[in-house]
Amino acid sequence: MDGLSNDRFTILDSSLIISSAEKVDYHEFYRLSRILAKTFFMKLFFSSILLLLLSAKISAQDQVINSTGVFSGPFTMPKLSSSSKIDNHKPMWHISFQSMPNEAEEDIFHLEDLKKIKMAQKMKSIENGNSIPSFKKTRATTPTIGVNFNGNALNSFTPNDNTIAVSNGGKIVSCINEGIAYYDTLGNTLMSQITWTDFVNDASLNQGKYDPRVIYDNLHDRFIVVLLHGYSSSTTKVLVSFSKTNNPLDGWNNYALSGNPYNDTTWTDFPTIGISDSDLFINGNRFGDAPNYNWKETYIYQIGLAEGYAGTSLNFGLWHQIQTPDGNDGITLYPASHGAGEAMPSKMYFVQLMPDSGSHVYLYELNGSLNAATKTLTASQYAIPHFETCANALEKDPTTGAIDSLSTGAAWTANAFYNNKVVHFSFCADIASGWCGVHYGRIYLDSNKATVTNYGQAGTDLCYPAIAYFGYDSSDQSAVLAYERSDTLTLPETGVLSIDNAMTWSNMQTVKAGDTSVNILYPPSPPFFMPERWGDYTGMCRKYNSVIPQAWMAGGFGANALRKNSYGTWIAQIITNEVQPNAVIDISDPKEKAILYPNPAADFFNLEFYNEKAGDISIDIFDMQGRLIKNLLHDFLGASNNRISFNKLMLPAGNYILRVSRNKASTHDVKFSVVK
Repeated sequence: MDGLSNDRFTILDSSLIISSAEKVDYHEFYRLSRILAKTFFMKLFFSSILLLLLSAKISAQDQVINSTGVFSGPFTMPKLSSSSKIDNHKPMWHISFQSMPNEAEEDIFHLEDLKKIKMAQKMKSIENGNSIPSFKKTRATTPTIGVNFNGNALNSFTPNDNTIAVSNGGKIVSCINEGIAYYDTLGNTLMSQITWTDFVNDASLNQGKYDPRVIYDNLHDRFIVVLLHGYSSSTTKVLVSFSKTNNPLDGWNNYALSGNPYNDTTWTDFPTIGISDSDLFINGNRFGDAPNYNWKETYIYQIGLAEGYAGTSLNFGLWHQIQTPDGNDGITLYPASHGAGEAMPSKMYFVQLMPDSGSHVYLYELNGSLNAATKTLTASQYAIPHFETCANALEKDPTTGAIDSLSTGAAWTANAFYNNKVVHFSFCADIASGWCGVHYGRIYLDSNKATVTNYGQAGTDLCYPAIAYFGYDSSDQSAVLAYERSDTLTLPETGVLSIDNAMTWSNMQTVKAGDTSVNILYPPSPPFFMPERWGDYTGMCRKYNSVIPQAWMAGGFGANALRKNSYGTWIAQIITNEVQPNAVIDISDPKEKAILYPNPAADFFNLEFYNEKAGDISIDIFDMQGRLIKNLLHDFLGASNNRISFNKLMLPAGNYILRVSRNKASTHDVKFSVVK
């Protein structure tokens, strides 16, 4: 390879050689190089530009804030159509269509060039004996996998694009690139998967439909689905559906917004969504028409919720011309909805990471509801450890032994949420020698600092991290993360990790192991530059009204369904095993304390208590009417620290009192709950 290999990596055949180990963000330089690098003589110009950038980098602060974006609107859009329960029982064509991926669009910011370099590093590490997975030691507790079951089947599309939402009433909406299905939290199917063509049910929308997103609105008890339509400036649409009730079976109000809102030669791809109290936010990236698919810009739809739920004409506005404080284009701005589903009036945060590499995370703050007279969009940047995209992942056919690859996508933001003045985000990037690891970060709005941690090890690839809030209360910043995994020893699978309040990781836990490798688009072809599609994202959401923090995930795995060597979807309930903060119960004697955790519990309760004096100890469970339910222990104990555990499944749902008595006098009374 000669010439410019990548803006953030190494410039070859030039008087200036920059190593990636210097961990410098060159995106500003690349924006100039795209214009200037067409002639050999302009390479002499590069060194002076880089020196300016490096000096600017030295003087840069951790946080820089700029005003950005241009708003237009509000506008209105009439309802396209409406569905009801009757439509669920009509005969359907089950038509699905997908346009195959194009290299021009996926090579945004020369991403594929960098991936080739990373793959060479990965293959070298395998030669050096680093192909056996091993993982760092962890301290956070591993979550429990609760109800779990096989979800949507991928019969004709690739990749899965898993997205999931769960209501307080226990309804689940699970979407993939091919269609939508409904379940309940017991694993029962409420509606088997139908294709997006059948869901939209409009003859004028006859192009491919793809990149679904679904979200549950805790404040209004409704679901929202967003879907893209068409692959050109003349056919592109952003389809938005609002559930009529909290039951998706009751039907949807459907709208079709333009995917070319500025009436040029661009179309929309890579959507992300989020909600505030009053508005829905949709971010999309605009690309030019075939054959070049030139990058144009990112933009935001700001849409009123009330009209969508009511089924009246939709009110909306648009934001574009969005840039980072250091002059980079905005791209894939992930909205950070409230992680606990709580009120978020007149505000939304968006998180951006560059798709190839960088040393900053960018945060946008949008203030003002759609109906507000004044609205502002500001951009901030925070220094984080340098990151770079990773190589594509490896997989091995269990029958033939052939090695193939899976696309690991970009290093841009995979997911985000907000909780108590902290914005959480996740992404996938290189952790060593081209291997992919999951990265998790927090932006602390009070201190104006950002921090990032990662999980992974050379020898395996962890990708497409989706996160959800996993804390007990607003002071607890715990999160849970779903991922996709593959390597030459592990068939494509999906799993989960948790991150506690102190940002320590749990052990990695497989939720569904792969049944087979994936072979849909291309035969295995070393050096693996034609990968199978993978991801493009994993689904994860919190169940907001659960007493014990729980989330639901939807992840892809290698499966032999209707199509062999394809993807399946696995849906799973994930329950925390972390101890509830501040679980210490103070008794009249300050020396005598008891800790009951977790409270409520998923399976076993643990009681730790200090017995100050020797005596006859009795531990009993009473109901709230004072009736004795169970004697757990009756024994003589000396002065000591003690622990006892018991199975909550032996008790009906309800509230109880756990009483510790010494010589028939109560020393500890602890109230606890059993939730089923």
